[in-house]
Amino acid sequence: MQIGSVDVAEINAVVSWLAALTSEEALPQKLLVLHQFRSSMIGNRTLLDVTHPEIGLLIHVDGLGGQPDKQATWSALHVDAPAGVAWGWKNFYDEDTPRLSPEQTLLQVVPVPDLVSYQ
Repeated sequence: MQIGSVDVAEINAVVSWLAALTSEEALPQKLLVLHQFRSSMIGNRTLLDVTHPEIGLLIHVDGLGGQPDKQATWSALHVDAPAGVAWGWKNFYDEDTPRLSPEQTLLQVVPVPDLVSYQ
């Protein structure tokens, strides 16, 4: 299985482009979702540009296995994360054991995610 990756320079270029477009067209803030479940997936992540008010950046985290494994991934990815990013947590209908309800997710996942999704 091959896991993709991207360097922060490419992400920052997209952030700048989308911020300019949003500003030029007088659009509401846009949410840019970055999917990450391994630290190697976003190179130089500490340099992520979070200075554009036109863009909300969210790191969407998932992990496979039991809840302790998912919590470990969640905690590990929070280390050295840039201030100002929002966080998303993904629950899987078929793979998670046990699968958390939205309420359980908000009570058990620390820090509390800004977004909870299901796949």
